[in-house]
Amino acid sequence: MEKEIVIAAYDKDLSWLSKLDTDIKKTIYRKGEYELQESEIGLDNVGRDVHTFFNHLYLNYDNLSDITFFAQDYPFDHWEDLVDVINKDRWAERSNLVIGGYYGFHFNTNQPNTIISLNKTDGTPTQITVGMMWGMSPTIHHGTGNIISCNSDGTPQASVDVFNINLNEYWGKFFISDPPLYRYEFMPGGHFGVTREHVRLRSRSFYKQIVDLLATDIDAPWIIERLECYFFNPKFI
Repeated sequence: MEKEIVIAAYDKDLSWLSKLDTDIKKTIYRKGEYELQESEIGLDNVGRDVHTFFNHLYLNYDNLSDITFFAQDYPFDHWEDLVDVINKDRWAERSNLVIGGYYGFHFNTNQPNTIISLNKTDGTPTQITVGMMWGMSPTIHHGTGNIISCNSDGTPQASVDVFNINLNEYWGKFFISDPPLYRYEFMPGGHFGVTREHVRLRSRSFYKQIVDLLATDIDAPWIIERLECYFFNPKFI
């Protein structure tokens, strides 16, 4: 089985990638003002990490790996056991949510993680401490597993004073079926793995629509994060 990890890179040290087995394909997209390293792919700095992820699905729709994992440049505050999961083929066992060939990940022991951020001017490293585990509940909209949920305006995780989120409105841009009643379910942090066959349950133009929205709407990253699981659930049309 061909395994690939796609990294949305901005300013974090990526030396942790060396812990992944050498037969795992590593695709790194970098945004921002940082110098591209060898083999990295530059992208316009729009749409945050979700733009990187869905842009990869759109551009590589016809030549995807058997399974592709999507992660931020420092994923361990959201997905602490990433290396073990991918190296040892434990995604079905360790995922929080399974929808066919989609696997959503959120795991953190709540121990603070010291991460390295690179200075934008001279590339010098700076230590930052992070670490948070969201409380999760059993899903009612999807396959098997646990998620967190929000209202159609993104609350309680997103402040209405900061974000302009109307999930019911955006639902209508992608689906003809009615939006979920009472709550939307999503995977915090948006780290996931998906098989090639599962990606192709949607058309290439479907992913292009997501990419275009992320490139033009400043609130779209937080909206798409909350709709992600539904994109990969074929019962929603």
